[in-house]
Amino acid sequence: MMPKIENKVVVHFRDGRIVKGYTYDFNPNKEMFHVTKVQNGKEIIEVTTSQVKAVFFVKTFEGNKNHPGPAEFSMESFKNSPGLKLKVTFFDDEVMYGSTHGYSPQRKGFFISPANREINNDRVFVNRDSTVAVETWRWEKPYKATTYPRSPRPHITDPPTSSLD
Repeated sequence: MMPKIENKVVVHFRDGRIVKGYTYDFNPNKEMFHVTKVQNGKEIIEVTTSQVKAVFFVKTFEGNKNHPGPAEFSMESFKNSPGLKLKVTFFDDEVMYGSTHGYSPQRKGFFISPANREINNDRVFVNRDSTVAVETWRWEKPYKATTYPRSPRPHITDPPTSSLD
């Protein structure tokens, strides 16, 4: 029998609720998972993945309220990070920068590793339906997001080629 992997998570729901706890069964392909709440180590709640904005896999539950925000972020700061670079804009106007090894607009969600490795988040699972825009790019060939403001699911398209290439 394989040992269970204990993940510290902070679950942000689409309705604004936040739950801190541990999960042993999170799977982005499943419709639900369980969280054992930190406040009461015996209370286990069932979480429906479609109801979450994002699941933050964290280093500590205390966090860091003084971490630099997106306005202080420099694209140059993670130019050499592996993976596809992302700028994610959520329905509540929160913006997150990071990289991923597996983004597809057809999936229900995706993982992002924060660009700023000094913050409390190791990785974040983003529910695609909680986003209003996802911009992707590579340094050698930029990609742009086409944003459909009334659509809960943004679509990614290649920009037209220009004569300047």
